[in-house]
Amino acid sequence: MNNIIQHIQNWLQHETALIINPNPLLVLAIILITGFIFTKLAQKLHIPIVTAQIVGGIVLGSYVLNLFQEEAFFSLVPITNFALGFIGLTIGSHLDFRKLHNAGKRIFLISISDVIITPIIVFSALFYLAHLPFAISLIVAAISITTAPGSTLHIVKEKRAKGIFTKTLLAVVALNNVLTILVFYIAYYYLFYKAGKVDFDVLHTIGKPVLLLLESIIIGCAVGFGVIYFTEKRKVRISFLAMVILSVVITVGTSQLLHLSGILSSLILGIIITNYSKYRNILFGAFKDIEVEVFTLFFVLAGTHLDLKAITLAGTAGLVLIFSRLIGKTIAPTIGAYLAGSTITIRKWIGISLYPIAGVAIGLVFLIENDAFLQRFSSQITAIILFAVVINELLGPIFTGTALKKAGEEHKDRMRLLDFLQEEFIKIDLAAKDKWEALDELAIFLYKTHKIHEISLPELKESIFNREKEISTGLGDNLAIPHAIIEGGPKIRGVIGISRKGIPFESLDDKPVHIIFLIATPKKNYDIHLHVLANIAKIFGHHPHIKDRIIKAKTPAEVFEILQAEEVEKLNPFFED
Repeated sequence: MNNIIQHIQNWLQHETALIINPNPLLVLAIILITGFIFTKLAQKLHIPIVTAQIVGGIVLGSYVLNLFQEEAFFSLVPITNFALGFIGLTIGSHLDFRKLHNAGKRIFLISISDVIITPIIVFSALFYLAHLPFAISLIVAAISITTAPGSTLHIVKEKRAKGIFTKTLLAVVALNNVLTILVFYIAYYYLFYKAGKVDFDVLHTIGKPVLLLLESIIIGCAVGFGVIYFTEKRKVRISFLAMVILSVVITVGTSQLLHLSGILSSLILGIIITNYSKYRNILFGAFKDIEVEVFTLFFVLAGTHLDLKAITLAGTAGLVLIFSRLIGKTIAPTIGAYLAGSTITIRKWIGISLYPIAGVAIGLVFLIENDAFLQRFSSQITAIILFAVVINELLGPIFTGTALKKAGEEHKDRMRLLDFLQEEFIKIDLAAKDKWEALDELAIFLYKTHKIHEISLPELKESIFNREKEISTGLGDNLAIPHAIIEGGPKIRGVIGISRKGIPFESLDDKPVHIIFLIATPKKNYDIHLHVLANIAKIFGHHPHIKDRIIKAKTPAEVFEILQAEEVEKLNPFFED
């Protein structure tokens, strides 16, 4: 009894943890309970859940309650690695080529601007203002590029965000982390060769990082196509959830065995599944049953690992990193958005949405601590990076959430009547000279962008053409709504085609058509089909200024933003409303 009292006194004086050598299952239970409590607290305080869960981890850790020894949390590193793999998989799932086909320039220029400008600003600040050694400044600048995929994804899901800004954000974050790892290894090999270990070689300085990237791509592709093979060709009797978990475990485990990035390989895995699997929606949907728990474990554990001593150890250099990175992340993506001709919403808010930093940064810090060449710099680099992680993981998600709200995409990830009014389904500058060429061009566009499998392309075209031969779907006022009724399919799908010159369409008023809505409706949705046709007609009949703005639009993104006007929103309700 005396020993217990003495132990509790030592715990209250912060000399020891309350529970010594706990069972890992007990630790897991406490983490989940902590996550649940702080999630409820976040909802009441209207702050991001991810921020609250990280705070919960800090409270649970050695700086506040000190319930368990640090070793108890480090024993759960495999769970953290799995969660990072799952985050990579999910981020990769948002790189759907059919959705990004007309957004590539924007995503590339925003990402490249960030990768070039941000580390230059950070390096200059650390080297010239904080007077850090060249090597430390270079490595920290390379790591500063990364934006935390886990925090970003969690905020997007929490806000139920959907739209052109959200799509751009997730794609930029995915590409950002690939390029961060590439730039880090280029900086590493540059310093390695410059130190005189071997002859300096530009080819090897760049070639080796590219080779490491290719190895991660090979692992992700191999596992991804393996999943597709076993789910489609062999039809293995295994649940889709088990298949996804197994694929992430194999990908992360193999990557770590080969000293590669598990999150990068998993990101490639997600890209492969989302672009090539017929069962992509089922595979990614299977994980929804446990994704809340995975995210909770990851972020509460991240909080327990945060070293608050880094705030004092980092000193001035830590503050310089935070402010210089904030400047870089605010300016660089905005410049890229301007160069790409992005919409005002993206130009205005993309910068502040990229502040969070965590997963990849911490992974690279661990690599530095275990690397013989960089070990002499590891204590200072670790303190500076962890200081930035502590501050940005607490405040960064708040800025990301604000950006999503200001972009007007909060609570938009719900089924709508006109659910196909998205950037990826908009085609401007139609090349067609008459309505039959236009219908052919848009039928191919519809078939490819929606990945229709229920019928063949010739069958789709035949249905559209037969309907058009009965009576022209040119309604007048430069608008046409050709459509087809098909046998199967999950929902109504459609595309928008725009011609500035105008297309002869045998319309009711004999005017050329500038805007074409091509719609394919499953027979089971015919009632909704009539509402869709009526509401499209109302949008342009009641609001002719919207029609004029769409015809003059230069990009699909601009058309999308026009269609977010309040007048259109009222005629495009959410089904759950």
